[in-house]
Amino acid sequence: MIFLWNISIVCGLLFHILHGEIFTSVYKLSILANEEGKLLRAFKKYIATQIRDQRSISLELQRLLNDLESAVTDSSQNPRYAENPINSFHLLGRFVYKWPVVYSNILCAECRLDDAALYLNTTYQIVNMNIVHWPGEYDVKASAQALLRLRTFYYFNIDKAINGVLFDEQCQPLNPSQVLKIIRIAIDSNLLHEAKLWCEALLRRLPFTSYQDENINELAINRFLAAIYNQAGMHKKAAGVLLELTQSGYSEVDQEYEFYKNSINETDEKQNIALVAEEYDNHYKQLCRENRKSPREYSKLYCYLSVTSIPYYNAKVEIANLQPKILVFHDVISETEASYLRQEGSKKFERSTVISESSDRVIPGADTDRVSQTFNIALETSSAMLINIPEDAAVLR
Repeated sequence: MIFLWNISIVCGLLFHILHGEIFTSVYKLSILANEEGKLLRAFKKYIATQIRDQRSISLELQRLLNDLESAVTDSSQNPRYAENPINSFHLLGRFVYKWPVVYSNILCAECRLDDAALYLNTTYQIVNMNIVHWPGEYDVKASAQALLRLRTFYYFNIDKAINGVLFDEQCQPLNPSQVLKIIRIAIDSNLLHEAKLWCEALLRRLPFTSYQDENINELAINRFLAAIYNQAGMHKKAAGVLLELTQSGYSEVDQEYEFYKNSINETDEKQNIALVAEEYDNHYKQLCRENRKSPREYSKLYCYLSVTSIPYYNAKVEIANLQPKILVFHDVISETEASYLRQEGSKKFERSTVISESSDRVIPGADTDRVSQTFNIALETSSAMLINIPEDAAVLR
């Protein structure tokens, strides 16, 4: 899955050039995936013990084991599982929404703590110590936002991604609940066009048969779609989506329909969902795609070919911004270089430095929400990282 290393490592190289450090979360996610295998083994041991001793097992625990076993076996045994952004979304979601439920069902105050339960508790403590920071809702949201950014940059097929194929690479399929999670995050991030596309893709997959998705039907998805149109200023379109559903017997739908209908302003009605800069920024996403640009734009922003450590291969370097100067390197990381960064970085990773939300003050190591870590590395002294610096790229010197 080279595409993820291209994104994370190339951006990391740029960050190193500008700020002196490399940012990546793949290493940390790989630790999560490996540690998750320990949790699964302890969970399976507990279930096996209950069966052996002829004790009852709750339906919720049985369903959790069925949901977790296949995915966690794959994530813990496949060293490249976490490199796929959809797999990462799954991985973080399991740590936030599923493993805490396993823990609370087996280690509750009223639960019988046999040896298997105590072993599970010990395993939880070891895993928690090894991963340092247990992922939270913030991480799931950040993972979904990264997937949305990837979609707007490379325009991957949403239907295929939901089915578990991303850039011709197999990954874990997304269930309807997870797609709705992505849609909610897209709406909250004001990526309304993307939210609409994911809604339409979900409608094409109806009906759903899993017990997990019994409440996700055409009515529920269309309510999301109507809300998206309404937020985009397309009130007439929003009312039209719900018009045929007003006789379904749900008063909430009738109330939403009346609200959208009463909000219609024929003279100020939007015809299309506007594409905000976060979705389709011309300078960043279109420059190296051979799209036509005005002479004025070409005079400020351009691409050039730069030699790389790969013999006979020149890669595109994109000047994405002039003040401050930002360069984006396209496809310049080889497998050898990626391996070197993994090996060297794992020796000296530290918690990421963050900016306090209450001020512009830098607070080193204060971030307890994100799963990312950073490290410093002298690239110019490494035989594995032979960086060739173009003369006209002063920012690289």
